[in-house]
Amino acid sequence: MAPTLRPVALHLPADPHLLRVARVTVTSVAATLPFTLQDVEDLRIAVDELAARAIDGCGPDATLELEIVADDASVTVSGRVAAAGALAPLHPVAAELLAMAHIDHEEADAGGDRTFRFTKRAQVPAR
Repeated sequence: MAPTLRPVALHLPADPHLLRVARVTVTSVAATLPFTLQDVEDLRIAVDELAARAIDGCGPDATLELEIVADDASVTVSGRVAAAGALAPLHPVAAELLAMAHIDHEEADAGGDRTFRFTKRAQVPAR
């Protein structure tokens, strides 16, 4: 199956119980790539850590917006929670997990919005 060239957009209530929907969506997109099981697990960790941090302390009306883009050998996920205020610092254990998973990530407080973006590259080259 070819990778998803069009971005996949997902809008969820900012509820920690719904993060599993985000994980399943991201890993489903990754299934079109030459990702190992470890690569997919790394993606799950990144979605859990960064999305959970973005929605932390948000009210019931907040929405987590995700955009997932795949190319031949990577998945990039961008996330946003509008008007949610400043991001809490990334816990050192979470930062270490992301580093061990070879997840390139960035985050920002853009005009009061909490945003994050990460990319996971396949560890096995595409053939």
